[in-house]
Amino acid sequence: MKTTVEKAESQNGTLSFEQIKDIVGNGWAIIRNPIRDGSILLAGELIFHSLNEDEAFEAMKVSRKNNRLYIKYCGERDPNIVYLL
Repeated sequence: MKTTVEKAESQNGTLSFEQIKDIVGNGWAIIRNPIRDGSILLAGELIFHSLNEDEAFEAMKVSRKNNRLYIKYCGERDPNIVYLL
């Protein structure tokens, strides 16, 4: 499973969201023990990242057993796409 997926077991512990974005680029990140201010992610421990959304969500399912996890897209969204929630 190490094609486009890069497993990033953090050696540094907690990273700021800016540091996580620098590592992940335009990809998906799974963050353990997220530190948030309301809905804004401030920091956490990067445990996995991938450019592929499906791989990230699959890893989230596998990793979710005993961890407090958060999944986040770190890239820029296309302004021409409308997202429905």
